[in-house]
Amino acid sequence: MQKNKNTYKRFIIWLLALPLTALFLQNFVGETYFIPSSSMEDELQSGDFVWVNKFVYGARFPQTLLSLPFSKNTLPFSETKPSYLTWIELPYFRLPAFEQIKRNDIIVFNFPVEDGPPIDKKSNLVKRCIGLPGDTIEINDKSVLINKTAVAPLPKMKYSYEVFATIDSLDTYLYKTLHVTEGEMISSDNKYIFMMTEKEADSVSKMSNILLVKRLSVEFPTTDMFPGGKFSFWNKDNYGPLLIPKKGMSIHLNIDSLVIYARIITTYEKHSLNIQHDSVFIDGHYSTTYTFKMNYYFVLGDNRDNSDDSRFWGFVPEDYIIGKASFIFFSLKQKSDKSGWKGINWSRSFTSIR
Repeated sequence: MQKNKNTYKRFIIWLLALPLTALFLQNFVGETYFIPSSSMEDELQSGDFVWVNKFVYGARFPQTLLSLPFSKNTLPFSETKPSYLTWIELPYFRLPAFEQIKRNDIIVFNFPVEDGPPIDKKSNLVKRCIGLPGDTIEINDKSVLINKTAVAPLPKMKYSYEVFATIDSLDTYLYKTLHVTEGEMISSDNKYIFMMTEKEADSVSKMSNILLVKRLSVEFPTTDMFPGGKFSFWNKDNYGPLLIPKKGMSIHLNIDSLVIYARIITTYEKHSLNIQHDSVFIDGHYSTTYTFKMNYYFVLGDNRDNSDDSRFWGFVPEDYIIGKASFIFFSLKQKSDKSGWKGINWSRSFTSIR
């Protein structure tokens, strides 16, 4: 009888320890994330399941303490009911990092401009870190400059290309031959737009049924770029220069700098901000300068013309960073009509991310 009781106790302990261990690993070691879009192609593709290393940058402690484990942000069988309560929210804290975020690291983070949920319950995004704290970033005709030095483009980076052809089924043909997944005919004279790497575009230009391949660029200002205001003449291909905040760095406060950094002061670093005539008041005190309390980062998608990134919504605060995308755990094959999935893409499964 005693032996049966001990066996029963060990079984109960095992049942309790298993989910607690899984929860610990999920929060402090790593987790798998699904890639739903093409904004990071070709390095990451829609259908990839990516393992995110959470301890390499220092594991971030959960901030929303009352949360249903192993669930998304809504309760099972509900699309609106939150799976967490905001009654107890812990201050931001992370363990010591094994390495610092480097330029070109692919990072996973909570969406900074999603208002409403707590930080660790906001939507997850994955992008490539291009600008580090203290850098000045600029984009000139799609070419990225950091501190006035041009950054070499990545071989898998995609841009939009205008293609003139002699056939009306080029999108199907390119999907089968080069696995170009984004593109379509835009006019009846066999004019197409495709998202392609430079290598793919070069291959297409050499095909017998192709008349012209031309990389597209935006020449005119657009109104949807960060930070707006007097900087609204920027566009996604011609952007900046923009200074990325660094912990301990101080800036002079005026109307122009507040256009860029007001959200950092109020939303990310939790100060009140008031402007009276030409005077700035932070937490009720007249201020001519502001010193940043955290590091910030500037991120871009590898699919540069089809990515919602820092060009449109601004900086990523350090406390929003979840971890580093390390390798593709496995990947799903997409159907040619993009209506769903047709099995596992073994050629991409268990591959490293660069």
